Amino acid sequence: MGAKVYRALGMHSLKTKQSTYDGAALALFENAKRCSERAGLQHEGAALVPDVRRAHHRKAGSLGEFERLAAGHGPSDAPSFLDRARDRWSVQADP
Repeated sequence: MGAKVYRALGMHSLKTKQSTYDGAALALFENAKRCSERAGLQHEGAALVPDVRRAHHRKAGSLGEFERLAAGHGPSDAPSFLDRARDRWSVQADP
């Protein structure tokens, strides 16, 4: 049930046609995928991929991120802003 809710919210975010919501849609799709996998319903998560490709093929930037999600690398795998800032400052602080 949770996967369907996350999927519906993600599709709604993409349908707004505003790129500012694409990151939120990716996070929602990642949650939908995680819920489907936990429930043992991987085929539901896999059904999302062709739907998004077909409906939003013009969104080249966010579709690339969606392809990464479909391959198993979601937004939560990326380092946070704080982690990136710490790495950047540690490099600059070292003489």
